[in-house]
Amino acid sequence: MAMAGLSFIIGRTDIIKASKNYPTRSYYCNLYLQYEYFEKTGEMHFTPPVQTVYATIQALKEYFQVGEEAKFARHRRVYEAIRKGVEKMGFQTVIDPKIESGLVVSVKYPDDPNWDFEKVHDYCYERGFTIYPGKISTTNTFRLCSLGNIDVKDIEDFFVVLDQALKNFGIKLK
Repeated sequence: MAMAGLSFIIGRTDIIKASKNYPTRSYYCNLYLQYEYFEKTGEMHFTPPVQTVYATIQALKEYFQVGEEAKFARHRRVYEAIRKGVEKMGFQTVIDPKIESGLVVSVKYPDDPNWDFEKVHDYCYERGFTIYPGKISTTNTFRLCSLGNIDVKDIEDFFVVLDQALKNFGIKLK
C-alpha cells in the first residue's frame, strides 16, 4: 500500500562490486554507484524520493500491525468481490482467474459504440472511485485493483457507481 517508485535490491555484494566494470547504460540507475555512495555516506546517491520512502515506512508499519495473513485475506475478499461484480454486470475479463494474481483484474472494454474510458473514468472518479487504464497492448482494457485500504463494501459501492455510469452514457453490455 505504499507508493510506486522504490525498489529493494537483494543481491550478492561481490556481484554488485563487479558491476563497477560493466558498461554504464544509465548514470542514475547505476546500481554500483548507488551501492558505493551508500557505503560511503549512508545516503542515496541522488535526491531520494522522500515521500515514497515515508509512504513505504508507513505501509510496512501497517503491514506488521495487521499481519500478513489478515492482509492477504482482505486482498482476497476484495479480489473475489471485484470478480463477482464484473461477472454480475456482464463484463468480460482477459486473464483466467485460475492464473490471475488475485490483486488486479483486467476487464475488456464493452463492445458498445458509446463506451468511452475517459468519460466512465471521470464519472467514477467524481464519485470517489478510480478505474485504471489497461496495460495490454493487444486488447483495450481497464483494470480494477484489490490493493489499498478498501474492503468488500467499497467494491460493492463501486459497482453501483459503475452501473450508474453505464446507464448515464447509454452503454450496454452483451
